[in-house]
Amino acid sequence: GWPLALRLVKKIEEIEGSKIPVFPLDITYYRDDLEKDDRAPLAVQNFDYNIKDKTVILVDDVLYTGRTVRAALDAIVDQGRPKNVELAVLIDRGHRELPIRADFIGKNVPTSRSERISVQLIETDNINQVVITE
Repeated sequence: GWPLALRLVKKIEEIEGSKIPVFPLDITYYRDDLEKDDRAPLAVQNFDYNIKDKTVILVDDVLYTGRTVRAALDAIVDQGRPKNVELAVLIDRGHRELPIRADFIGKNVPTSRSERISVQLIETDNINQVVITE
């Protein structure tokens, strides 16, 4: 979600004419799909910005089970207590395993569980496209 977040911030800053703080978020330690021994030791990830009482917008490319978002929420709360957290996703493919809902959705793309969605962005893949594969 980082390249997408940077792209969104750039566009919003162009429209609003003001600087928006944006930070990458490492959720490795917070994931529930890795064995505890596979995780790197928790490195405190301090933002250069106090998120207390601020609105935080979490950006991700694909919303699927909700587990990545849950891990990100845990990482955010470890940084402080924001006023609220909103979720922006490029693709919502359904199949939630947790009660997570995006506030901003680029496109709803219903899929089967056997399908895979890959988001490719010009910043990292030299092309802008969303690919669905079986």
